[in-house]
Amino acid sequence: MQLKETKPIRSKHKWTPEELEYLSNHYGLVSDKTIARNLNRSVYGVAWAVYRLGLRRKDNLYTAAELARTLGVEPETVIGWVRRGWLKCRKGPLKAGLNRVWGFSEKTVVKFLRQRPWVVNPKSMPEHYFCSVVKREWERDPWYTCQQAAPLLGVKADCTVEDYIHRGWLPADKKPHGSHGAWIIRLSAIQAFLASDPRPLSSHYMNSAARRRFLLETERASMLAVTWVIKCPSCQQRVRVTAPPRLRGVAVRERFIRLYVNGNCEHGSYCLIPTRTPK
Repeated sequence: MQLKETKPIRSKHKWTPEELEYLSNHYGLVSDKTIARNLNRSVYGVAWAVYRLGLRRKDNLYTAAELARTLGVEPETVIGWVRRGWLKCRKGPLKAGLNRVWGFSEKTVVKFLRQRPWVVNPKSMPEHYFCSVVKREWERDPWYTCQQAAPLLGVKADCTVEDYIHRGWLPADKKPHGSHGAWIIRLSAIQAFLASDPRPLSSHYMNSAARRRFLLETERASMLAVTWVIKCPSCQQRVRVTAPPRLRGVAVRERFIRLYVNGNCEHGSYCLIPTRTPK
């Protein structure tokens, strides 16, 4: 003898459109007790509204296959994101055999795409809200491969950029691709790297035209010269010396003596060390 499905008890208090909208957006994502508590309703009242609206717990959840179609990837790729800990999921209300189907909420997927938008290709995605999220992230904070980031960092070889990553100087994520993967660097990480450049002082990066151009384009200050205070060994006068930023204190002092002190003191209270000095 089969038992008929019991109809939930009708709620005595009329539901407002705002309450029904909240119920539709959250049913299946949180427990019925949580919804009842937030709406100041009983669990039976929530069950009646669900019955009246014809809601199903899986309506607000994507399965791995559905999410893969929406993002233009294979289901195995979605499962790989979960196993890496990049994308969170929950056991859904439906079963596939003895196992429950994984469910992905829209909020979780949007958070994942904002953190790692480079895992998908907008050209392969159908017209969907998720596609617009990825496009907005590109406009807000673009991402580059090591080869693309090299000119922005003032270097020629992409292996140099990889060295910065391995040293822990440049934050990056590795894009899965078989047994190998490509490093992905966000523009914000490049800007932070250049703002507090950890590389040793050298003309290679201090006078890099690419670096200066990048700093100007991002409206950041570019160091063109450094002012030193040096005591003349001949007249003992303190002199303000402006020199290129690539020169250290010892080199600035040597050039100052060679240009302005040899023989007679030819300096005033201020002098300039040119970028190129005669030998």
